[in-house]
Order: sequence, then C-alpha cells, then structure tokens
Amino acid sequence: MNPTPGKTPPSGDADGGPRFSAEHAHDALRSTLGLLHIIEQAPIDDIIQQGLDDAVRLTDSRIGYLHFVNADQASIRLHTWSTGTKRICTTVEATHYPIAQAGIWVDCVHRREPVIHNDYAAEPHRKGLPAGHVTLTRDLGVPVFEDGQIVAVMGVGNKEAAYDQYDVELTQLLANTIWSIVQRKRVHEHLSEQIALRTAELEQRNRELQQALADVQILSGIVPICSYCKKIRDDQGYWNQLESYLSRRTEARFSHGICPACAQKEFPELLP
Repeated sequence: MNPTPGKTPPSGDADGGPRFSAEHAHDALRSTLGLLHIIEQAPIDDIIQQGLDDAVRLTDSRIGYLHFVNADQASIRLHTWSTGTKRICTTVEATHYPIAQAGIWVDCVHRREPVIHNDYAAEPHRKGLPAGHVTLTRDLGVPVFEDGQIVAVMGVGNKEAAYDQYDVELTQLLANTIWSIVQRKRVHEHLSEQIALRTAELEQRNRELQQALADVQILSGIVPICSYCKKIRDDQGYWNQLESYLSRRTEARFSHGICPACAQKEFPELLP
C-alpha cells in the first residue's frame, strides 16, 4: 500500500509486525555500528554527516538535511545538508528561522510524527523553494524526541520511487541513533573538559604544595641537646651550636640579639 501524500504511513504490516526486510535490517545495523565505531575519535559534525549520508543512501534518496529544534519549540536551525545535497544545491538560506515560516517539510514537527510527501508539486500548502534550491519531487521527514520535546528533524528527499514504511523506519532509526550518539558525545566531551580542568587545578595545587615543602623543612623525633650550653648532638656524635645545627637541616636563617634576662645578667651596668 502506498502512503497517502502528506500523511504518515502505517506503522507496520496488517499483523502489526515490523516491515524491515532482512537486507534493510542488515544495512541499518551496519550503519549504526559504523557510527558507534567512530564515536570516540570523530567530531560531532562528522558523526552527524555520516549518519545523514547513510540515511540518504539507505533510502535511495538524492538529498538530505538535519535541523535542530530550539528549546522554545518555535524556531529551528539548520545544522547540515547531506554531502550530495551540498554539491547540487546553491541556494543561500537562513540557518535560523521560525518554524511557522518554514515549508511543509516541517509538517513532522507540527504533527509530531514522521510525514511523507510523495508528490511535492501537488501539495496545496507548499510554499515553494528559494532560488538555487534543488527541485523537490518528494520528501520524508522524521522528528527526534527527548523528554517529550522535539529536538531535531531529519529528512531525505527525491527518491525515484515513492517513500514507504521501510524508509520511515530506516530514517527514524538513524535519526534517533545520531541524536543518541551526539548526546553521548557531548556528555563525554563535557566530562573530559571538567576532568582536564580539575587535573590542571590539582597540578597547580601540587606545585604550590611542593614549593611550600621546599620552603619549610620540619625537624621531627628526639633532638639530643645539652642541658647547660644548649648544643645539639648530630648523627655523627658531634656537638653543634644550635643555630649551626638548625641551619644545616632547615631553611631557617638566624640573626642575633639579646633577651632582657640575659641583658640583666651580662650587662647590668648598661641598664637603667
């Protein structure tokens, strides 16, 4: 059964089962595994581009696009076209615009479900195409949800045959996979940035601590000192002046003066 133009096709066969063929399922799995394989080393833009190009290829389409929907749910921004679309589409479009001003390709946002237009020229509500835009014969758009909000729209277009449920399921699977990987990648990158920041902070603190330890050496244990002259015995058994002993084992430096008690004892004639 061919889907009605501008309508969402049925979700499965008459018995409610999936309509993926073994070949489609294998291709979709291979594409998904390919995206997962590059998740660690590839930038987010490359992951999105590969997933979008896979959707175009697997649905036998000629063009494709991916837009992000802003948090206000009222505006949308273009992220990228498929690689093939970039080669044939010369139009210069705004990358941010209200959903209300977009064409029928955002019907999937309004209806909150996948939508097919298998005869674009016959659609009564189409708004036309800007100069330089590739001619559009048919299109398929799917929304991507997160926590009940539409966060992205991915679409393919210009398949020679009519789009059907196979194409819907393939496109939706890849759109959801791309978004899941992008979110995972963003979380990973954020954690990596936080770890790098925290590591730099800890390294700085460690350098400061090492400097502090270098500035202050602490004597510990029992120090043998003469009860009368206050000389200190070192590890070799020699008796050292207090200041000489401390100078060799710490960063301390000494200046000499005289305390009031000693001044009274040694120089009583100089005191008033």
